[in-house]
Amino acid sequence: MKKSILAIGLFISAFSHADRPLIIQQGAPIPLGNEVTPIEETKFQPLQPAKYKNEAELNHSLMLEYSAQKAKFENNIEEDLTGFGIGYSSSPHKNGVWGKFEYQQNNEYDGKAYEFSFGGHLNFINLNGFYALGTLGTGFSVLDADGFDTSSYWTIPIGLEAGYTFTPNFSLYTGIGYKWSFNITGEKETRCNDGTWSDSTGSGTCSWHGGIDYDYSSNYIGDYDGVTYKAGLRYNF
Repeated sequence: MKKSILAIGLFISAFSHADRPLIIQQGAPIPLGNEVTPIEETKFQPLQPAKYKNEAELNHSLMLEYSAQKAKFENNIEEDLTGFGIGYSSSPHKNGVWGKFEYQQNNEYDGKAYEFSFGGHLNFINLNGFYALGTLGTGFSVLDADGFDTSSYWTIPIGLEAGYTFTPNFSLYTGIGYKWSFNITGEKETRCNDGTWSDSTGSGTCSWHGGIDYDYSSNYIGDYDGVTYKAGLRYNF
């Protein structure tokens, strides 16, 4: 009796599932002769800290500096000129070029000097952030002083600079040098009242031409030269 009941149960169970479709896994068959390439696991790389450039990788530099000159003029006047300079150069840790604008003044004669100069520098020390340069350049300047004619100059500055790059982007430096300034304003002549010019000065000048209208010896500044000093900050990039 138990066997008959079991047989009837199996028959009913098979009949109840007869209309359900078979589950078939979809997919294209692998062509014969092709090897199966295993899928590589994705490897996650840890984040790396940003790498800051060192001074050897930086090629440009902006300069802001205090500048001064102990100037000696033709007429035995010695005066200090002080001011500031801004400029650009290639990296101070390599040989390169530079250009600079300077403004200086003198309170004694209410003098103001404006100069643009450029040139090259030679690096001869570069060690653990420390550097030393030799500089040579040329430039053009204008000097305006109370009681004198405004004068134009051709300048030749030379110097030594030493500095320390305390971060890759910033350097502190100081320097000493010498600068010659040659007056290129015009001829040294005295103008007479009748419009003629004389290359002489003093008593008797222009006596046959109505007297002196302009005496260059009293208004002409002349050449000057002297020791230069500077100290400043560089931004390297």
